[in-house]
Amino acid sequence: MFAAANFYIIVSNNSFIIKKEGEPLEKTIELQSFIPNVPAYHHLFDKDKANYIEDIRKQIKSLKIKNAVIVLPDDAVDVEVDQRVLIEFFMLCGVKKTQLNFQCFLLSLQDKKYVSISKTVRNMVVQYIEYNKVISRKYYEKDYSDMEQLVLDIKSLNGDYEYGMIPLYINNMNGDMESFNIMGNMVSLDDIIENAVKNDMR
Repeated sequence: MFAAANFYIIVSNNSFIIKKEGEPLEKTIELQSFIPNVPAYHHLFDKDKANYIEDIRKQIKSLKIKNAVIVLPDDAVDVEVDQRVLIEFFMLCGVKKTQLNFQCFLLSLQDKKYVSISKTVRNMVVQYIEYNKVISRKYYEKDYSDMEQLVLDIKSLNGDYEYGMIPLYINNMNGDMESFNIMGNMVSLDDIIENAVKNDMR
């Protein structure tokens, strides 16, 4: 019997981007934001949004997903409630087996040590990563833009950055980080999807 193909579900600020292993196209399921600075997926169990939620479930069920890697935003690494909400929701949509990953761990598959900068609907987060683990981090208001202070803070997170020994990657999957491109390597949604698939094949 053939094993079921994996699906990769990238959680963006306002959608689920779903990629099936071995297929070239992605399915995008749009999510509505009801409260400022609250992730759209926090509303997937709201009792007063039954029709909206059922429409999302139908779209997911139609894909017949059995195995899924759910790739969460970078500010959810240590937020267990976010992880549980998404796992439970996709299980209710017929997904049998789930794994979790985070966008910050898919910004580079070559570099084992690097700094990541990401922005979500809640905040901006700078993290120093070693071998798929967050070693240190600092949170900012989501519209923070003082790059000089960011550089100073990054140096305090890891001294090697000051001497050019570790790279910096900028998570631009939502298309809202272009102003930071002078700081490091921009990583797009397509890059993250490609890395998610490659990482799973290792």
